Amino acid sequence: MPRGFLHGDGWFDILWRLSGGLEPLVEEFEQESGCQFEILQVKEKFGGLRIYVSGAHDAIRQRLEAAKMESTRSCEICGQPGALRESRWIKILCDEHTTIN
Repeated sequence: MPRGFLHGDGWFDILWRLSGGLEPLVEEFEQESGCQFEILQVKEKFGGLRIYVSGAHDAIRQRLEAAKMESTRSCEICGQPGALRESRWIKILCDEHTTIN
């Protein structure tokens, strides 16, 4: 992945589940389309998870969107339930980590 992962560790479980769910979909996509699926970048933007890919079909895009939506309810630091916090940065943080922002 050219640009790597640019987010906190709290979203690791979201990405782990996403990876497992994408595996059969990516295999199907590559066989049907002849195109290669590639994750280009995974980062935090405006408080949510953003995953940029090259080559995908609707089922893959739906999984990516579900992960993005889950991240908007999960603390980026620890993964516990969180909410959007705005001060210097826009982040999803739990009550414990809200002072980090």
